[in-house]
Amino acid sequence: MSIGFTIPVVMLSHGSVPDPRSAGMIILCFLITGLLNTIFAYFFAFTVQCLMVRYYKAFWETGRQADAEKGQEQHTPRLPTPANPLCKGSPTGSSLTMRLDCSTESSEADEPTPQHATDLQSRRSPLQDALRSWALDNPVLLLSWFLTLSIGLPLRYCSRNDVILATFLIFSTWLTTLAIQAAITRTNHLPPHLRTILSGLLNPVLCTSLAMIAYVFIDADLSHRPLSVMLDTLQTHTPLSSLLVRPANMNTTTTAVPQAPLEVKRMAAGDIATTLLNSGLVAWGLKLYAHRAHLFSRGGLAVVAVSSCLALANLAGGPLLARAALGVTSPLPVALAFAARSVTIALADPVMGILGGDGGLNAAMVVAGGIVYQIGLGLGVGRWLEAVVVEERSGTQGADGGGQVQGAKTAAVTGQQRANDPRVVAAGVTVGANAAAMGTAYLYEARSEAAPHAALSMIALGVMTVVFSSIPPLSQWVVRSVGA
Repeated sequence: MSIGFTIPVVMLSHGSVPDPRSAGMIILCFLITGLLNTIFAYFFAFTVQCLMVRYYKAFWETGRQADAEKGQEQHTPRLPTPANPLCKGSPTGSSLTMRLDCSTESSEADEPTPQHATDLQSRRSPLQDALRSWALDNPVLLLSWFLTLSIGLPLRYCSRNDVILATFLIFSTWLTTLAIQAAITRTNHLPPHLRTILSGLLNPVLCTSLAMIAYVFIDADLSHRPLSVMLDTLQTHTPLSSLLVRPANMNTTTTAVPQAPLEVKRMAAGDIATTLLNSGLVAWGLKLYAHRAHLFSRGGLAVVAVSSCLALANLAGGPLLARAALGVTSPLPVALAFAARSVTIALADPVMGILGGDGGLNAAMVVAGGIVYQIGLGLGVGRWLEAVVVEERSGTQGADGGGQVQGAKTAAVTGQQRANDPRVVAAGVTVGANAAAMGTAYLYEARSEAAPHAALSMIALGVMTVVFSSIPPLSQWVVRSVGA
């Protein structure tokens, strides 16, 4: 779903380039507000959660006997997992992997290896085996590039159809970056620290955005078209939701006065990517439902309260800081864009419409914040978030079935403790309120306990920002204060 974040970055080329001083002040204000939001979100959420659990002193102990017995009564132990499953998922962790790594120990013991198969394996070089394995692991990537070169390019230069080429190209670039990132993570030829740095810097959103910007400029130069025209072919602001809710009688008239035919817009490559982004945000509702026990705990209440305070502080303080404290002399919409600097794009658009802020700059700041957090987390800044999960997993596994049952007895107690742990709650609020969907997606990929809190914080921050900006006295005061 993060592929949709590449479009706002590309669309920054649509506007006029600010002077160096204004651009520098905007970047400086972005960094300062991001640092202040990070510090304030973490320590405020940590303090609120500590206050909410201060009467539950047993929470800070290693275990509670009463809750352990209750969890033991309600828990149904699972059957022990076989020590040697026949088939298991590929350890690469790639979303493009469609092959199963099946154990061949039993087959090798029962059936002899044919002689011709042994000869073929001896004649194949390691490079051929590596290429064959890579092709089997990335069929979607190969298909995407095949369609780009065999269908997208011919249609572009024969019928001047930019939509198909741009669509195939954005997905091909995205999948290529993911494959390279996964290969760097798995390789043993690089030091672990260097692997972490390279995989973090090869951010798919950043690389795909740069590739699409290069495509737009190159195609505009080769076709002798203005840059604005090329960007209009990349996004028509017609996602799938707009096509579905379009009235059925939009092309019919009920009056005798002739009317001009309405222009029917079609989806472009950017609209397809935006549709995937919006669909992913809706699908996160299922993730929230799966973790409803965490969200309806004291930790969930603290997340909503802290996110509401952050929304009000950003709405009122962000534009004032950008306009007054740092002296941003750009037009008024530039300063108003900081009112929702870390609100996910789907919810920041109505806020910019109400206040009159610069939607392109706001989207760029949201994407930039997500990229910074993803790279930082990938470089190990949030590695302790994964450490607590690994520690919990190791505690629930044993050498035999008895160890698994013993770990299952404390699963409910451990889950409740982790749901209300101030460190987990504060980390989730910090990532969700500053990195929006990109940071939350990273926590889900890392299977962090803070991921549900991050998703709830992201949604609560966006919703409360829309609610606060919809209050006329407050929104008018913000615009008037920034304008003064």
